[in-house]
Amino acid sequence: MRRVLVVLVVVVAALAGCTVPEPVPANGPAVLSPVSSTATPSPVDLIALRRAAGIPDCPASSALPAVKGGLPDVELTCLGGGSSVRLGGLRGPMIVNFWAQWCPPCRAEAPDIRDFNQLAKGKVTMVGIDGTDPREDYAMEFAAIEGWTYMQLYDPDKTSMAPLGLNSLPHSLFIDANGVIVYHYVGAFGSVDQMRQLTAQYLKVTV
Repeated sequence: MRRVLVVLVVVVAALAGCTVPEPVPANGPAVLSPVSSTATPSPVDLIALRRAAGIPDCPASSALPAVKGGLPDVELTCLGGGSSVRLGGLRGPMIVNFWAQWCPPCRAEAPDIRDFNQLAKGKVTMVGIDGTDPREDYAMEFAAIEGWTYMQLYDPDKTSMAPLGLNSLPHSLFIDANGVIVYHYVGAFGSVDQMRQLTAQYLKVTV
């Protein structure tokens, strides 16, 4: 009976988006649907994995001030550790994608985001924020498998999500050159063409 209930939960989540759960301990339940069952590596191993996957180290935080209507002025660590980034100093044109490896819609949109990022390089910056994942190693492995070769941040405690009122995943923010959030996209992207259309409409950038 329990297995049936878990399957039903996953199906509903895939159709309606993933409601963000409260953080659970690192040795939490198996319903997280990890991409592997490997033990948690040390921070050094995570940094090595990030670099081997082509995911860049996070740059030094910008000294630009936070703006009204922009990202919250909080710091998040780079996925895998090693440094942190101040969100309030980020400027676009940019798409910030909130995701988690346990979320089926996040997994479904992953190839489209990867392909869009390849097309948009030099025009639109992609940033990923892994939200509410209790296992950073699972999240890192997922990002590596999907070929997400752009900056990834880690927010297990919803430090950035709570001020934005985000309670479901995936969720993407379109941010203009002034750092203002010009559009919230709720749910999974359906295609690369959809991402291109939204980018042209809200960021005024042709990809």
